[in-house]
Amino acid sequence: MIKKILVAVALILVAFRAEAGFTLPYGTQGNELDVTVIGEKNTQGPLVLWFSNQYGETIGEVALAHALARRGATVWMVDLLNSLLLPRSNNSVRDLNGHGVRALIEAGVKTGRPVALFGLDRMAVPILRGLRLWQSEAKDVHAVTGAILLFPNLYRGTPVAGQEPSFLGIVSATNMPVMVLEPQYGVNRNRLGSLLDTLQAAGSPTYGWIIPDVRDYFPLHLKTPQNDTLKNLSGLMKPQEARAMQELPDQMLRSIKMLADAPHPNGVLPVDEALEKPIEQQFGLIKVAPKKAPNFALPDLSGQVRRLDGGSAADHSAVTIVNFWATWCPHCIEEIPSLNDLSKQYPPNKLRVLSINFKESHDHVADFMKKFDVSFPVLIDRQGDVAAQWGAFAFPSSFIVDNQGRIRYSVNAAIDWTTPKVKAIIDQLIQEEASGKSP
Repeated sequence: MIKKILVAVALILVAFRAEAGFTLPYGTQGNELDVTVIGEKNTQGPLVLWFSNQYGETIGEVALAHALARRGATVWMVDLLNSLLLPRSNNSVRDLNGHGVRALIEAGVKTGRPVALFGLDRMAVPILRGLRLWQSEAKDVHAVTGAILLFPNLYRGTPVAGQEPSFLGIVSATNMPVMVLEPQYGVNRNRLGSLLDTLQAAGSPTYGWIIPDVRDYFPLHLKTPQNDTLKNLSGLMKPQEARAMQELPDQMLRSIKMLADAPHPNGVLPVDEALEKPIEQQFGLIKVAPKKAPNFALPDLSGQVRRLDGGSAADHSAVTIVNFWATWCPHCIEEIPSLNDLSKQYPPNKLRVLSINFKESHDHVADFMKKFDVSFPVLIDRQGDVAAQWGAFAFPSSFIVDNQGRIRYSVNAAIDWTTPKVKAIIDQLIQEEASGKSP
């Protein structure tokens, strides 16, 4: 009996050894980081400092960390918001000054192993800040290979729909090596070039890799622990997501080698503190300076090509609402009924709604729209090119176009389209068309 108990205890200890941990104090305010260690027994491979996103440690991230450990790496996972007792919000992540990241880098460098930083979405912001802080005092900048960022969000906030977003100041102050892994159907895929250009202009050896056939957050879609293998994801994720998950660990290790071989500048660049301040999102319909609406030709769900040419729909409606949305966006879905109600209140020659789906397949959107009985056409922007031309940064984004083909109002959030204020704007634009008087 005693022997069986000892064996059982030994098995439990072995299981727990797959994940160890430690607490890292730092700073003068009593701050501590709770660090989970995966692959503790590995001593030769790289050390990956994994910073969990604003939603906390997820099953998918842990599964990927174990996959790295099976390939010889050690992963230190940290949930900064949890360790610092901060609320889980986008602003909390954007406001992190990077000191905690620097502290973990310093601890990692002491192991003597090549160190790489990893994070996704908005966690890229404190990662780059912490990397720069460490670099400013580092004796050997090559001790850190660089940062691997999965669909990073490094923007100051959501601008008025149609305006170009701006990067936080840390982007143009980063010159350490960076690898950006961007999903093919990610929200910011069409802006990847701008990010790479900004980093490279700062002197960063920057690389980009497109992950095919998936959109942002695909690792978070795994809901069942798979810490022993990633081979059995069938039925747990979409096939393309499973393939991306299975390939990501090897891609990360290849990225670490590329970053290690890249130049590592010794000096740091100054940060434009004005650009470090986030912008406040504006809600509701916003009047904008009239500008010509971009042309487009996209197929609707029936296969008919719908055009906006010279800013006017084919039926020359007095007013056209162009609405960009996606099925994964709850707020987009919330406003569909009110947008449909508005469209029914005007004849087609007065108001036309063109609803443009962002980067989703025809079959998926067609199946989704069976839930709704809408009177307006739904168009498919599979590659997101039209959304990029219109400057749709957040979803939903909508634009009101007058009869001269000019954008007059925009909104980058869901609204109730049946309010008296909205109808007054539509009526005013229709009246302008009737009277021939417009600004």
